[in-house]
Amino acid sequence: MILPLFAYANSVVESVNKTIKPESGVAESSLTLTSINAFSLDPKAPLSIKLLDYMWINRENIDNQKFIAAYLATRPVVSKNYEIAWKTARLVYFIGNYGYGEKMYLDSEEGAQLFNYGVKAGKLATELNAEGAEGYYWYAYCLNAYGRAKSVLATAAGADDSMPALRKADTLNATYEGYGANRLLGRYYQDIPVLLGGSEDKSLELIKSAANNAPQYRNNWVVLGQYYYHFGYYESAIQICQKALTLPNHDGKYEEIRYIREAKECTDKAKAKIAEN
Repeated sequence: MILPLFAYANSVVESVNKTIKPESGVAESSLTLTSINAFSLDPKAPLSIKLLDYMWINRENIDNQKFIAAYLATRPVVSKNYEIAWKTARLVYFIGNYGYGEKMYLDSEEGAQLFNYGVKAGKLATELNAEGAEGYYWYAYCLNAYGRAKSVLATAAGADDSMPALRKADTLNATYEGYGANRLLGRYYQDIPVLLGGSEDKSLELIKSAANNAPQYRNNWVVLGQYYYHFGYYESAIQICQKALTLPNHDGKYEEIRYIREAKECTDKAKAKIAEN
């Protein structure tokens, strides 16, 4: 049960009295958890760029994640502003997939509702700026997350809208989020049945493109290792996932925690498959 927003915020402040640490590469914030109450958090009031940026910079803290999740659960108004729209979708995707939200929202109806809110924000961004890669990118990622939270069929159905959005994002800015459009496109081709347009070859081409063009992104190598495991190339899966584990952190704290865990899981499963034969 989610406490009323301000009551929840007060409970967080009482239990944690320290400076919030931002993501790597961002100047350290001198603001504390208490200072987040300086913002207008009335869900009927439109979101602001300042608030979205503040939450994003300070997202790598479990208590902050709980606070942000409680706030997003109120479905605050997303005004018709491109930057507000895509940053809302980005924040939703993070909160639903990493840290606190990973256990709360993946494969759940609550997650589907949260990600649907992100889908709507991302869709609004694409309507406000047809030449902005961020809007298409986060729209597609939230749509994929919504499908995964809902069902396998929902994921496949969402591909009809998500895949064209990813191709558009790739055309506008292929390098965005470490060639992330190619990474997710590759996963779609991997997971969709061949009769519905899936392709082992297209999947490998796209995922390898992401890994080769942005080798510093651990997630690219994890997804490539998972591709090899999915199609039964277990030795290659082990090799690639072990490579992923040697890389320095490049993304946010909780993103990297998940990528490292997934790389280890892929390695262990591939070793188990080899041992069976």
